[in-house]
Amino acid sequence: MQQAIIRIFDEFDDAEHARATLIDSGFASEAVELTIKADEAGAVEGNFAVGNVSDRSQQSTYAKSFADPKYRGHCMLMVHAADAEGAAHVVAILERCGGRDPDPAARFLARNDIG
Repeated sequence: MQQAIIRIFDEFDDAEHARATLIDSGFASEAVELTIKADEAGAVEGNFAVGNVSDRSQQSTYAKSFADPKYRGHCMLMVHAADAEGAAHVVAILERCGGRDPDPAARFLARNDIG
């Protein structure tokens, strides 16, 4: 029975690396879906209004506030595995690539070696 495995990545490059690794491991590209979720609020870091002043002497403070924005948890990789063995292989690859389970309870269980 086909199973879907979902993992979340903070960085696009990490998610794309995981996708390429899965395809290189024999999974069909149609079975590996990478989705980028945008947040209308913007980045979680580097997206602040501090330093928004008219005084030119503080312009560097303003520039630092908006420098190098960080988007976290916006890359979702979903993989359709044909069976339990394939699903286990997917999970192992995604764990090596840094994918996180989107379910907070699952993360808690894994972190505390429960289950």
